[in-house]
Amino acid sequence: MNISRKKAYLALLTTSVIWGLAPPIIKYTLGFISPFTFLFYRFMLASVILAVPFTIKLIKIKPSFNDFLKYTLLGFLGTPLTLFILFTGIQKTTAVDASIIAVITPILVILGGVLFLKEKVTATEKKGIALILLGTIITILQPLFETGLSVVQNIYGNTLVFVGSLTWAIFTLLSKKEKKLDSFILSSFSFVVGMFCFSLLALTGNSFSAEFEINKLNLNAFLGIVYMAVLGSVVAYYTYIYGLSKIEASEATIFTYLQPVFAVPISIIFLKEKVDFAFMVGAVIIIVGVFVCEFFGKRLFSLKTKPKLSPSH
Repeated sequence: MNISRKKAYLALLTTSVIWGLAPPIIKYTLGFISPFTFLFYRFMLASVILAVPFTIKLIKIKPSFNDFLKYTLLGFLGTPLTLFILFTGIQKTTAVDASIIAVITPILVILGGVLFLKEKVTATEKKGIALILLGTIITILQPLFETGLSVVQNIYGNTLVFVGSLTWAIFTLLSKKEKKLDSFILSSFSFVVGMFCFSLLALTGNSFSAEFEINKLNLNAFLGIVYMAVLGSVVAYYTYIYGLSKIEASEATIFTYLQPVFAVPISIIFLKEKVDFAFMVGAVIIIVGVFVCEFFGKRLFSLKTKPKLSPSH
């Protein structure tokens, strides 16, 4: 293995760790601050950090009005809409469930490519996708096997996490069709769109309170915001781009499946979340499905194109 590939693996592993820790950190932070305010400050901070390189890139590329419109619409779909759904879902369910359900995102992209972009998959991949979908359904509905007043809320949260993953998959497919759009501009633009949208939501909702004043933010909330803005939005984006530039996109995708490896133990240890038999069954079926898709299907060795990148966490 050459040095370049080792650096790519290290970069993608770093991305997996940062994004893998995101669900428990988000879940913990939402105990001190509303989703609206959390997302507003996250994207405000990320926008400030990227303001200079974003401006330089805009001046260099000079996007047309139509491109600006596409950046705005895709930015809204990929950031405010998707993350509002995801954050609300994480708030209602456990970080453990959310991290496992989110694994389905790459599979939804593949499935969407087959249905709408006429891409091909092997019979083996179809079996793997079916297993992943089955495992996801079991994971979403596993609160039914629990007791307590939070069963309906957990199922609702799990469903929202799935819908958020579906929305992200739609965004990815639409971005893939717009090949001339710059991924860095799209990401940065989505941060600005997200900041604007969440500021309106925070001001018009019950979130306009002491927590919306930055000098009165709870320290725990502030640390969660900084983590997601600096590490989740900026550092992980850079390490993902770097890693993807050095190895095949299909190989890089495998690192996405590592995220629950970091999310689940942290959620159990620090958030005191529990896993039951139904959850384990769903998780194992998903893992088997991923293994079938990526190691027995053709995609691992045949996909050579790099996907359009944009913020996913």
